Amino acid sequence: MPLPREHLLGELATAYVQVVAAAGGATIAVSRRDYGVDGTLNEIVRAKRRESPEYKFVPEGFAVEFQLKGTTGAAISNEHVSYDLNVRNYDLIVGRSPMATPLYLFLVCFGPDVDDWIAVERDQLILRASAYWWTQSAVPTENVSTVRVQILLVNRLTSAAIEDTFEASKNRFGLQ
Repeated sequence: MPLPREHLLGELATAYVQVVAAAGGATIAVSRRDYGVDGTLNEIVRAKRRESPEYKFVPEGFAVEFQLKGTTGAAISNEHVSYDLNVRNYDLIVGRSPMATPLYLFLVCFGPDVDDWIAVERDQLILRASAYWWTQSAVPTENVSTVRVQILLVNRLTSAAIEDTFEASKNRFGLQ
C-alpha cells in the first residue's frame, strides 16, 4: 500500500536534505516529535588523535536546526519562491534568540504529479525536486494562520549552502 501523499512528500523531502547534507560533510538527525524543529545538522570534521598518526571524524559542535517542508504548493518565479508558512513556524524562526542555535526553513519543492517525483533507473536514482533555505530575524507576525515568505532563488539548498550555514553558526557565536 502506498504512503499517503503528504507522508511521501515528507519522506522525500527528508531524503533530499539527507543527500545534500552528506555531500556538504554533515549528518542529519531528524526529530521524532515536532516542537518546531524537524531536524539538526552537524558538520563532521577530521580531528587528529593525540599521539597517533590516525584521524577520527567528529561533530564540529556548531549545529544548525531546521524546519522542513515538502510541498507542491510553492510558486516559483524568475526571482523567488513564494510559500505560505504556518504562523507558528514563522514565529519560531524569526523569533529565534541570537544566542541560540540557528534555525532555518528548508523548503523542498516538488511538481504537482506524484508519478514525476522519483525515477529509479539502472544506474541512477533521480529525485525531481528543488530545495531552498530561508531564515530571518523579525518580530512575530500578527497574522493568524500563515505568512507568505519569499525566498530568493539564489538560496538554493546545496552542499555549499549547508557549509555556509555552519559558517554562519560559527559567526553567530563570534568564532570566525
